[in-house]
Amino acid sequence: MSETTLSIHLAFNGVPLTVQIGHPLLAIWGQLKGSFKTASFIEPLYIVNDGSCEEEIPLRNLVQATDAKPLPEPSLLTKVKEGLQSYSAELCEEGVNGTYFMKDKDGQFIAVFKPYNEEGKSSPKKTQDDEGYVNRGIAEGEGVQREVAAYLLDTDHFSGVPETVMVEIPNFTISGEDVGTKFGSLQEFVQNEGASWDMGPGRFPVHEVHKIGVLDMRIFNNDRHGGNILLKEGPNGDYELVPIDHGLSLSPTLQHGCFEWLMWPQAKQPFDEDTKSYIQNIDVEADAQLLGVMRVRPECITTMKITTTFLKKGAAAGLTLYDIGSMASRTVLEVPSDLERMLDNARKQVPEEDDSAFLETLWAIMDDHIAARAK
Repeated sequence: MSETTLSIHLAFNGVPLTVQIGHPLLAIWGQLKGSFKTASFIEPLYIVNDGSCEEEIPLRNLVQATDAKPLPEPSLLTKVKEGLQSYSAELCEEGVNGTYFMKDKDGQFIAVFKPYNEEGKSSPKKTQDDEGYVNRGIAEGEGVQREVAAYLLDTDHFSGVPETVMVEIPNFTISGEDVGTKFGSLQEFVQNEGASWDMGPGRFPVHEVHKIGVLDMRIFNNDRHGGNILLKEGPNGDYELVPIDHGLSLSPTLQHGCFEWLMWPQAKQPFDEDTKSYIQNIDVEADAQLLGVMRVRPECITTMKITTTFLKKGAAAGLTLYDIGSMASRTVLEVPSDLERMLDNARKQVPEEDDSAFLETLWAIMDDHIAARAK
């Protein structure tokens, strides 16, 4: 009997995967290994396909079909597929990288698509001078990976990151022209009342500000500004804050943390009990494993471990979001932050190659600095 295969969507230990399944229903990999022509860190999780393309996504996470449960196709993808039958993608004029608005069957914006090969110098937008460019250590193409990572790390949707998945879109059409297959991140389009910089922060609830800060510390956001926090009017008339644009996060260094909320008075208010409980329940090792499945570089995963552990320790000691964020970011560009100095101190005591001993040393140094700040 000739073997037939198909792609199915799975959730394995909470991590969404796309797996090639063949007779007799075992996950197969060997024949496909090495056939993927894009960068190794790109892991498409879904195929946006109207049936006209037979391309398959190769498997990079080998699991037995019996160890996984079906993961239904998100309704977002269904709506995007329907829209693609009538509408082309529209290039967003804002921002630097290639970003496209996708429509549903009624012509309404439904999603934002960011191709991995349209970042940095590969962007289809007018090239900008390198003057003023800051290298944060995030390679071209890794931005879309960070978009998906921010959504997956936002457990229980605490911080409100819009639904984001990695996709492959065959026959991607721009202004009526088919430009071939595109891989990238697809994020739910959020209807909004504007961005946070369109309004003073006085009307933002404390919890809404804190939930953004918690996310930014976990992923060590290098680009949190007033334009990538959207405003939605909540049921009680207060504004809900929606974080978007996380491509410049999970960097390999601690040099470029950038947090708009440090200037907001809510950051100096204590965490409420729900937020403190959420922070303490963050599983750093589980987050590291998830990022490892996504092929995030080890040094970037280490950044997440350091900043998330610092958040957990600081919150447990009674520090405010402002305390934690200001210790983790530079107030003067050329002057290392408190957290950077802690890292340098640990490096002087223990070789970084001895990962376990190095981190234990760093945690002890953190405890001393946090205790001093808490006095």
